[in-house]
Amino acid sequence: MENCVFCEIVAKKAPAFIVYEDDETIAFLDRYPQTLGHLQLVPKVHHRWIYELPDIGTFFATAQKIIRVIIPVLEADHVTLGTFGREVKHAHLWIVPQYKKEIGLQEGKQRQQEKPTQLAQLLKETLGGGVS
Repeated sequence: MENCVFCEIVAKKAPAFIVYEDDETIAFLDRYPQTLGHLQLVPKVHHRWIYELPDIGTFFATAQKIIRVIIPVLEADHVTLGTFGREVKHAHLWIVPQYKKEIGLQEGKQRQQEKPTQLAQLLKETLGGGVS
């Protein structure tokens, strides 16, 4: 789709801190994180809404795989998910770690924005999803 930032990220024409990639999906750090480790999971083929995906089950199985790995690595308490789609008109899933420990919202955002390269590398290594 023309002028779709997520399609540009999938095509490697726009920068992103990619942490996981397989044949169907790509996950990357959110540019405007809600918390430390906030990710976007997107299908590589452009669809407007999540419910339009031909195999929504496989998409959410990938999300589950990512979530089960990042919770212990980031020492998150749990993860919340969202499928808003107002800003970017490409199906995507917010994966937002939540923390009980002393990591405030602003501190988490600041840490992610200050050190996205290190955070992305840690998650890439942990997820091992064929990211180049």
